Amino acid sequence: MNTSPEARAVAAESVGFEMVMSEAEKIARPIPGLSGFWRAAMQLLGGDDDSPVGLSAVYYPLIGLLVGVMMVGLDWLLAMRFSVQAASLTVVAFHVVVTRGRPLDGLARSVALGLGGTSAGNSPVILGSLRVLFFGLAVLLLAWIDTARVVALLFAPMLARCAMVVIATGSREARDDDKQVKFSRELTFREFGIASTATFAVVLLTTHFLGMLLVLASGLLTIGLRLLVHYARGGVDRSGLHACGEVVQLATLAIIALF
Repeated sequence: MNTSPEARAVAAESVGFEMVMSEAEKIARPIPGLSGFWRAAMQLLGGDDDSPVGLSAVYYPLIGLLVGVMMVGLDWLLAMRFSVQAASLTVVAFHVVVTRGRPLDGLARSVALGLGGTSAGNSPVILGSLRVLFFGLAVLLLAWIDTARVVALLFAPMLARCAMVVIATGSREARDDDKQVKFSRELTFREFGIASTATFAVVLLTTHFLGMLLVLASGLLTIGLRLLVHYARGGVDRSGLHACGEVVQLATLAIIALF
């Protein structure tokens, strides 16, 4: 059945209007409240490994900052009685316990899969060795940091969780089949913008030149990691998302240690 040019123009305008209204509704929807914060905390620190990453991910950087505050407090208490090496070991172990080892496990599994395929990714010996390696690297970097320990402990977890939001937004899900499915169907560039803008503002306003360096480095690294996971695995899964966050956290510690 043929339609006139006028009818096609009206139909196109109707579709365009519906698309604009749909995007407007996404922008205008409220940020998740306390329940969203709790859901995000369970995904990062609790036992929730199954629920999809959604709008509550906007709270990821805040949760990272709160973890950093706890680490600063613990480090301050330990510094009264113990050496910087012992304090660093304890603080890193505390971070592993609080996060249930997800970032460390995700990085170890991602590296094992990248180097040796599925067999290496499922090998307890290889995974255990990589966990010890990355744990030791974190302890070494933190022990190397002296005057900027508070900055490192506060903002490394925050920048890492911000990177997770950036990578999750708009990414494909890593799948064994050829289906093109979004990793997060709810996350939009609004949540991306809120999380990244708030994180960068806090870091820049409190640490000035060092903060500018950390923001620039973490931003470039996050873009690189996003491209890498899509090239290597065709998309993102929960384990890979935690791995990317851990890479950004270790890189932040390294930059501050060398600063």
